[in-house]
Amino acid sequence: MIQDLKHMGLFRVDVCRLVLDLPHEDISKYILESRKTWDRYTTYHNPELNKRILEGMPAYEKFVDTIKEGAMEYVKRSGRKAFKDKDDIYLWSWISVYDEHDQHGSHIHPKTLIAGTYYPQTDKDSSSILLEAPWTNHCMHDTLPFTAQAFDYKPNPGDALLWPAWINHRVPLQPKAEKKRIAISFNIDYIRYHD
Repeated sequence: MIQDLKHMGLFRVDVCRLVLDLPHEDISKYILESRKTWDRYTTYHNPELNKRILEGMPAYEKFVDTIKEGAMEYVKRSGRKAFKDKDDIYLWSWISVYDEHDQHGSHIHPKTLIAGTYYPQTDKDSSSILLEAPWTNHCMHDTLPFTAQAFDYKPNPGDALLWPAWINHRVPLQPKAEKKRIAISFNIDYIRYHD
């Protein structure tokens, strides 16, 4: 006979979804036009190109300000050390445009506090983003279903997600879609670690 039972869900992982008030269509058109000058699906590997494209993006300053505002709320809600103000926030971002068959393997964002992505354009057939439970490589004989081991999020245009940078995440194979999946990913940290 059980005299007492208390279920405790431990080790919470905080993920924050924001819906951004930005000109998503204008941003998407600009990115797709500038995409003609890239030789890869992402600007991540070319810092000069990345900086030029981002700084020319419509509403870039508003994007930066909004993401920093979201970061301040994220650390507050998740119990992390607060940023002093927006000037205390390091933000680095890059753009990815997913064509059919593009994907991004499981990875983390080292040496940063928060990882995130804003989606100015998606389609009903756009790939989701999968955030993987941090304990999946320790499951052994556990019979938890796959849905308990990954958070499968299908973004809508204007959505942004923020999560701990140490969470493995990936983008599955992009199927054929009418509209390109556009993602502006970013790293957020305390600026003092990046001076």
